Amino acid sequence: MADFFSSLENRIYGFLSVLIALNTLFFIALQVSALTLFRLISNNDYFYLGFAAAAVLTLAATAYFSEKFDWKKQLATILLIWLPACVILTFGLNASRNFHYIFPIALGGYVIFSGILISNLFIETERSVKEKDQEALTCREWFRAQGWPALLLVFLATGIFFTFGFYHLTQYASVDEPLWIDGRIARYWKNIGEHDWKGTNISDKPGITVALISGPGNFFKSTKEYRTIHLSGEVFNLKNNVEDYYFAFRFPQLLFIALILPLFYFFLERLTGRGSALLSYTLIATSPVLIGMAKIINPDSLLWIFTPLSLLAYFVFLKRGTFRYLIFSGILLGLALLTKYVSNILFIFFLGLVFLDYLYCPRLVVISFVEYLKKFLKHFALLTFSALATFYILFPAVWIKPSKILTGTLFSQAFEKVAPLFLILIAFVLIDQWFNKTRITSAIIALLEKAKSRIAVAIALIFFLAVLVVAFNAWFGMALYNFTDLLSSPKTIASKSDFIGIYLTNFYPLIFGVTPLIFFSLFIAPFLFFRKHPTESVALRTTFYLIIFILLYYLGTTVNNVGAIVRYQIILFPMAAIIAGVTLEYIFAAINRKFFVRETLTPVFAATAIIIIGTLILFFTPFPLSYASSLLPNQYHIDVKDMGAGSYEVARYLNALPNAKDLLIWTDKDGVCKFFVGRCKRGLNYSKLRDEGLDYIVVSAGRESRTAKMMSGDITNNKTGLIRFDQYYGRADPTFVIYVNGRATHYVKVFKFDTK
Repeated sequence: MADFFSSLENRIYGFLSVLIALNTLFFIALQVSALTLFRLISNNDYFYLGFAAAAVLTLAATAYFSEKFDWKKQLATILLIWLPACVILTFGLNASRNFHYIFPIALGGYVIFSGILISNLFIETERSVKEKDQEALTCREWFRAQGWPALLLVFLATGIFFTFGFYHLTQYASVDEPLWIDGRIARYWKNIGEHDWKGTNISDKPGITVALISGPGNFFKSTKEYRTIHLSGEVFNLKNNVEDYYFAFRFPQLLFIALILPLFYFFLERLTGRGSALLSYTLIATSPVLIGMAKIINPDSLLWIFTPLSLLAYFVFLKRGTFRYLIFSGILLGLALLTKYVSNILFIFFLGLVFLDYLYCPRLVVISFVEYLKKFLKHFALLTFSALATFYILFPAVWIKPSKILTGTLFSQAFEKVAPLFLILIAFVLIDQWFNKTRITSAIIALLEKAKSRIAVAIALIFFLAVLVVAFNAWFGMALYNFTDLLSSPKTIASKSDFIGIYLTNFYPLIFGVTPLIFFSLFIAPFLFFRKHPTESVALRTTFYLIIFILLYYLGTTVNNVGAIVRYQIILFPMAAIIAGVTLEYIFAAINRKFFVRETLTPVFAATAIIIIGTLILFFTPFPLSYASSLLPNQYHIDVKDMGAGSYEVARYLNALPNAKDLLIWTDKDGVCKFFVGRCKRGLNYSKLRDEGLDYIVVSAGRESRTAKMMSGDITNNKTGLIRFDQYYGRADPTFVIYVNGRATHYVKVFKFDTK
């Protein structure tokens, strides 16, 4: 210690540290009853000046004693100087909530910068023991390596995605969207402006990325001017010109998604190579469901971007060992957590990868599982820090209540049932490592090592059988399980089906919500593992991991007794496209070897064909979010929980009627009211509807069960003036009807009200 203070530099740093700590102690004493003896004055203005002076002196001292700028050394010095003060401040913030918000923010900043410094030191240590960083290409070299045909196709596919997303962007009214556009987004930015950090907790999703990305709409359109209001079941629009309003919020999100979409190609090219990356990317960019999802303001519209990209970035890190990809993965995971808490499943999957990757990733140097586990846990800690730091920085409510980090991860609703298993697994691995030298875990790994080929085949077989059973069940009249009926009430599905039924139902929206090419590829993909082993290539291993992820995701929803409608499993659609891309590359390679002397079916040729076919499918799919494969019998559809398709078209028909502004309609779809110029009601005040002269009734397939449930009591009691709205769903005499994407069971019908 004496040697430490022998230099002038260290004595000054120590003196500064003591002064700052004392200033902090006297400052918090004014608010903490246990520190009454340290209350020197009754006004804390002098202590604010003390903090400002301390900051200036700290920067000046570190700059003076540094011969050259070294951000790591200077940051470490600053953090050490302020460490005692931050410990005292932590005590004060826990003892009292009467401090200005700047202090919990400052303390959080201290933790973030400390984590950045520690992470950097860890990365440098890891790099020093590596022979060579495998990421050798510069940005310019990477672009040159792709070749202009591949880059042109990526640009073209992205343009197609944006074009079809932009088409009819404002002529659609989504069911859940008003919660965000009419309330949460504006409230988030209003609270930011008022420094009401707690108020930025706008939803339990939490949907922060939705507010951040769509928020610029607030600068062009006022929510108050366009908000829909409800009075006794009657719906009014303060302005009927809502298309400009929708554009202001939807366009920034669509533009953001289109700009970040090429990251799929970048990560996939780094992971599986240019061929399968190109095929996968074109399948993703021409997916009708993904394009439809990008059109509406909802957390799921961004979740399908952040979650799969985080997973791919992590896979690239496992392959290349380059830490920038691990940090990218963590940042993307943080954005996913800020979007929707269901993304916590990645933590479980990343932890499971410690076993999968050890078993199926071949290595030049043999390493014991104990050493691999230690290394993995360090990487997992860096990933977790990157994710939580991103979560903290972009979520102001966490600044003043850091415990929300836990409610966003381990204690989130999506994690509620699996968190105990997750914690038990971590505890078991750690205890076995520390106290038993990983004997039990190593024994388990040894058994799995012997059976890993059979395990791979078993997993592939489970996936294949699930897809096969679901497909044949739909093709032969839903004889085994009625998937459409089960998904009509996704959160009460357990009352209608057994465990197997729920699990299989989850596959239904995926396999019939992708294009036929992806559909057939999902059938073929498991056969790759009947003949090949996941260790043979990174592409095969990626496909294997994604198949496992899909099976685990469905297991999670089944355990939570939730039916995974399209929106609930939107993150799986890009993964299905990636599986298909890898599978198609293997198929084309096999065809080339068998039938052609030279390579004829190149990835560029195949990707071009995919873009052409995908564009044709999009052109004939007016409602992309409600897309159902042509392989699904016409009497079924997958958008069971209708997100609003057909509302605009029905409103346009009604608006063209004579005296449309004087008409009164009843509808089960709030979206119709957004565009209709007349009066619009949704309640069940039958007498008032009759007295005011109800003209038309609008019903939709997705609301039939809801309407029947709402009216059941009135029907039983034969309520006075009862209007049997529930009977209109089965009537065959509409004045106007929209069959969504041509499917007879997915409709929006308009009926002239029968006064009898």
